[in-house]
Amino acid sequence: MPVAIDNMRFFHAGPAALIARLCDLLKIAEIIDAIVDWDPVQCHLSPGTRVKALIINLLVDREALYHVERFFENQDLEVLFGTEQQIRAEDFNDDALGRALDKLFASGQLKKLFSTIALTAAATHNVSIEGLHVDTTSISVQGAYEGEGDLAITFGFSKDHRPDLKQFLIGLTVNKDGLPLLGQSLDGNTSDKSWYPQVIAELAQNFSPAKLKEIIFVADCALVTKDNLALLVQEEEDKPALQFISLLPENFGLNKESKAEAFRTGSCQEIGNLSQKKDAARYKSQSFVREIDGKDFRLIVVHSTTLDKRKEKSLLKKWAKQKETLAKAARELSRRPFACDADARKAIELFCQEYRHQPFIFKGTVTEEIESSYAKRGRPKKEEQPQNTVVYHAYIQVDEDPEAMAQEKDLASTFVLITNLMDTAAYPDGEVLKEYKEQNAVERQFRFLKQPVLLGPIFLKNKDRVEAMSFVFQLALTLAAYLEYRVRKNLEQEEAPLILPGKRKSTNPTARALLEMFDYLLVVKQGPDRALINYHGSEVIRALELAGFGKEIYLFPPSGGG
Repeated sequence: MPVAIDNMRFFHAGPAALIARLCDLLKIAEIIDAIVDWDPVQCHLSPGTRVKALIINLLVDREALYHVERFFENQDLEVLFGTEQQIRAEDFNDDALGRALDKLFASGQLKKLFSTIALTAAATHNVSIEGLHVDTTSISVQGAYEGEGDLAITFGFSKDHRPDLKQFLIGLTVNKDGLPLLGQSLDGNTSDKSWYPQVIAELAQNFSPAKLKEIIFVADCALVTKDNLALLVQEEEDKPALQFISLLPENFGLNKESKAEAFRTGSCQEIGNLSQKKDAARYKSQSFVREIDGKDFRLIVVHSTTLDKRKEKSLLKKWAKQKETLAKAARELSRRPFACDADARKAIELFCQEYRHQPFIFKGTVTEEIESSYAKRGRPKKEEQPQNTVVYHAYIQVDEDPEAMAQEKDLASTFVLITNLMDTAAYPDGEVLKEYKEQNAVERQFRFLKQPVLLGPIFLKNKDRVEAMSFVFQLALTLAAYLEYRVRKNLEQEEAPLILPGKRKSTNPTARALLEMFDYLLVVKQGPDRALINYHGSEVIRALELAGFGKEIYLFPPSGGG
């Protein structure tokens, strides 16, 4: 609760005022209120205002839904929402927020709402949308979910590594800076392969044919099916063929063929580093044109000097298992007696032939041994003598083959990109690879979304509200992405890096780090006057200015309401 001393109140402001102004800048409440059906006469606050409140709560102090009212008791509501509506903390109680979520879902326009807000923000900031990156992530949930909505909260492939929990998915389309442009909630068992056609259709709905011709669609290997490839290159009256870049799946025969040809010819061109980091990988590549279902595609075989840690771990595990299997097979072979030296050597030859593709060296030897046995089974008679027989045993020593392992590691460090950008002069291998590597932009947003402080377990028991709340999560992510973008863009014009808490220097601070910078801002209010208390010095105010604002956003209510 705020403290009152002689008409003086203290508020734990944090980044709340900054988030509120960004909400206003992105016109989030304005767009929601224009599309969602609501009655200004009967409703004290609009659904857009309540969504704005949820976004502030999510990004400042993630709480379960029934704690939002308590959160706003310690916030300066006039600064966040303006003075016109005389908003109180109890306006954000459980029931009021639940009704706002119900109105969002009842609109049936969540996907349209998100794209309208995101594309309006992109136009306002004049951001590039030439390269679009697409992916999904799973959101694990607990409990039984009711409601009549279309969202199926169910079991599916868990990117959270929680196959024991039900889930729904969030699909995002972002630009290379990680700024969301399209987004939607998906059934928990939706496969990326089946979702990509929906994304392609949505692109055609939201962009003109002229704009679609400029877009490069980037996605992971789930995009590459024969049906999806046909859809991408298909030309229609309102949809030209889409330019795309993806990863050719390992199970495509052309993957192995193109790698083998690149290794055989050895005529790769040097790309070099794509990053300024000291340990950054170096790349080289070779391009081929190959036909799939009557259409030509460009395959780019890329070799990296750095093996992905997961692949390296998998490779080491595979080699250890192979060696264990070989040692067992060699032991079993050594126990078999052969009637002659030639048979034993033939067995060694067959062993080497069977395991010739594994990265090990085999050294076989044959020994002659005398085995004693009796004519009949059981206990021999006292005077019975054993019969001596000459037998031959095959022994195989298994050693690692460093050269073969190095080649296999080289092969594992190689991947194949597929694209229909056929003009190698306009789009050299290095540029195609660089655009594909920007896929990290969407993965970075998912990492932010999945941080427990932001998302955490969802305890909304109605699946309609879960879908509406997922929409709010996507908006919160969008707002955080624009905070990061604005600060980074303005920081490019300055020589000095931003000093983050802990005296860390950064020229590309993350949204999370920026939000944490404002955590300890306090506002003291006495009568109509306010003062900002900043315990972390000038860098906090500098970050605020880099975001395009000043400390006045904490000191004065917005003109015309929030």
